[in-house]
Amino acid sequence: MSLLPDAALLRIPAADGGLPVLLVAPHGTAPLAAAQPLVHDDADTQRTLAERVADWHDEGSAEALDAAAAALGAVGFRPTVPRAVLDLNRGWRGRAEAAETLFGKGALDAWTGARLRPGAAEALQRHHAAALATLAEASRGVQGFVELHSYGDLGSTYDRNAGGRPVRRAEAAIIDATPWASAHPVGLARLIPGDLRGTPWPLLRDVGDALHARGFAPGPSPYPSQGPWALSTRFLAARWFAWLGRTGRVPQACADALAALAWTDEQSPALDAALDGSGAPGPLDGVRDLARVTGGWSHEAGDLGRRFLAEDGAFTVVAELRVDRAAEGPAFGAAVAAGVRSWLDARPA
Repeated sequence: MSLLPDAALLRIPAADGGLPVLLVAPHGTAPLAAAQPLVHDDADTQRTLAERVADWHDEGSAEALDAAAAALGAVGFRPTVPRAVLDLNRGWRGRAEAAETLFGKGALDAWTGARLRPGAAEALQRHHAAALATLAEASRGVQGFVELHSYGDLGSTYDRNAGGRPVRRAEAAIIDATPWASAHPVGLARLIPGDLRGTPWPLLRDVGDALHARGFAPGPSPYPSQGPWALSTRFLAARWFAWLGRTGRVPQACADALAALAWTDEQSPALDAALDGSGAPGPLDGVRDLARVTGGWSHEAGDLGRRFLAEDGAFTVVAELRVDRAAEGPAFGAAVAAGVRSWLDARPA
């Protein structure tokens, strides 16, 4: 018998005549029962697991997803395994850190990884890969990728656990953090312009106005500019690499391989080998020339990023609702959808 649900994601079907947008609530509620068989069955572990599942899921985001999908006539997805056990908005490997943070942790956090039953880690890795493959396939042909979340009213769980100062967050926020917004990127982020964002200002404005008009006062993002490899990030990165290949800026085989890594393994050792010249010839040939562009001290990479967004038409939106308004999740989702629709309607064909 499988340890995990047969489907990696719960699919919300699109309505006829919908817009070319894919919606995801990566941290929406999922049943505790899907997590219980994965960890040790002693009473203390199971009790703490239940507390973590209740603490870590995004209250209201699943309901916001349903409302946004209905408003846009678009396909939506949500998890079937709780975020406290498997975080779909993080890469499987994570990022090497002295102490685990919200932005560096992998799909399994330290607590979960230390308490898994034999075979559960392998099952979760397959489940994680299946979920990303589903989203990669579903995103083919769409223009936009919209993530819906909720966040703590006084800060993150990591902030609280570290003894940080509580900070009252805005009722809603649009998040544009990316893993490549750093002077020292790692992994696949080294091949993406550091200033590339999927939410252009007019789209941010329209979503913000729609939230405000419906009683959700938008405010600043509480996150730093450098964020994790979220699902919307994978979508944007894959589209960036596909555009580079389509326009002849990198060999097509290389572009295809990089787009695949965006959905599968952004910290691939094969990429490191290709970049440092220790790898054997293969489909990643061409990455060193691309790295010289994206990492060089010139304006070339930023100009390419702006040209990509204008020519390709891809866009992303990541919107968060403050958790004390989680009961209004459907209204929040409908507001985000209204802002996206307004921007798409005004966008030149």
